[in-house]
Amino acid sequence: MLVLMFCDYAVEPWYYKRGAEFYADGQNYAMGSLLSVVGPTMLGAEPFEAMLAAFQLAMKEKTPESLNALVAAARRTNWQAFPEAIGPLARDACPDCLRAIATPGISTDLAMVVMQALISRMEIMSDGPYRVEHDESKNLATYHELLQAFIDHTDEVELRQTAIASFKFPLKLTEVAQVDSKTCPAIQLADVMIGAALEAGNIMTGQRTDGLDPDALLPLFKDDQLIHMLPDLDFEAQKEFRRGTQASEVIDYFAANFASKGRVS
Repeated sequence: MLVLMFCDYAVEPWYYKRGAEFYADGQNYAMGSLLSVVGPTMLGAEPFEAMLAAFQLAMKEKTPESLNALVAAARRTNWQAFPEAIGPLARDACPDCLRAIATPGISTDLAMVVMQALISRMEIMSDGPYRVEHDESKNLATYHELLQAFIDHTDEVELRQTAIASFKFPLKLTEVAQVDSKTCPAIQLADVMIGAALEAGNIMTGQRTDGLDPDALLPLFKDDQLIHMLPDLDFEAQKEFRRGTQASEVIDYFAANFASKGRVS
């Protein structure tokens, strides 16, 4: 996700300035996948990680010093091997990209991104109005006003993201409540299931070697109960999966309708 965010803010504005539709048919996802998989090899493992760390810091601090440090970090990579992705910063120090990164209110915090994906999936799974109970969370409190704005939004619109995901208003979601997990067995069970799924995912992706057997665990879940995003180098399949995506329209719609309520990046 951090690499995809890098593409959103440190790459896309360069293409937008030149009239290219960066999000068409999931081109941003294709670039993010390629950068995630081959970036360490093509750009140099340590310089690549240092560039991502500098990007994260620049998104947080938004100071001239942090932005200059990001450009310098990009230039320390072997960026000529992948100029389509790193050139906007390393070659051009693209002002549009740097302005996007310095935009107040945006960050690399994934909480809202995950929450939007979860809402999208729950809307498909639910036949009618529903309420969500969530463990007490600082992130949830931070985004309470924005979530309430989603719930209260009455415009009728549906924006396609992929072959299986869209964001449709008005929502069937009626309320998001925070509860103390110590008094809620349902949330305790959900925590156990989520922890098990994350452990299995980490084993599948090689981030850990011991733990639960993914082949034994994952069949316990239905396909529509798992939300994940992994790099995929089958570009034709991904292009078909994301053909006709309205990703740009989603960004514009959320910015126009919810930006004043909190972070919608």
